[in-house]
Amino acid sequence: MREAILNTATELFRVKGLKFTMQDVAQEMHIAKKTIYKLYPSKEDLLMDLAVQGFAKIHEHKRHILESDLPLKEKISTVLIAMPENYVTLDFRRLKGIEEKHPEVWKEISRNLESEWEPIFALLDEGKKEGKVRDVSLPILRQIVTASIDSFLYSDGLNRSGISYQEALQEMVGIIMKGVWNDSAE
Repeated sequence: MREAILNTATELFRVKGLKFTMQDVAQEMHIAKKTIYKLYPSKEDLLMDLAVQGFAKIHEHKRHILESDLPLKEKISTVLIAMPENYVTLDFRRLKGIEEKHPEVWKEISRNLESEWEPIFALLDEGKKEGKVRDVSLPILRQIVTASIDSFLYSDGLNRSGISYQEALQEMVGIIMKGVWNDSAE
């Protein structure tokens, strides 16, 4: 039942963002709202479980990428913005306002953005040893990535320019991987 509620809440988030209600979940599942409240006493509890379970899936997806046979450059590019297939179409900009309305959930999201970087750092160190990755500050790179992801959540500029959340992530990784300097222009 818990998994069904989480899946339904994820789909409602896809459509309504944070504006979905516990009643919406109950109606979509054709169950009584009290059934949901037995497992999740509040919407914050439901959102917290969505965040915890969601990041568990994201971190698992990252582990699969890191263990894959992808070329090093592709592995780094992919793992930086790893999303399980069912999350790729979610627009996480719909989280706008979560920090004020559900601060504990926001803390969990922030904690997860800052964690699980050790395997990525090891991958980047491998690239450095092979001479394929420049010697950059890994803590600064982590800050750039997490700050970018955080800012995309609140960016009205992305909406105005017609750039989707996923496109913004792809562009960020492209800029990180290639830099902004065109070596062929010299």
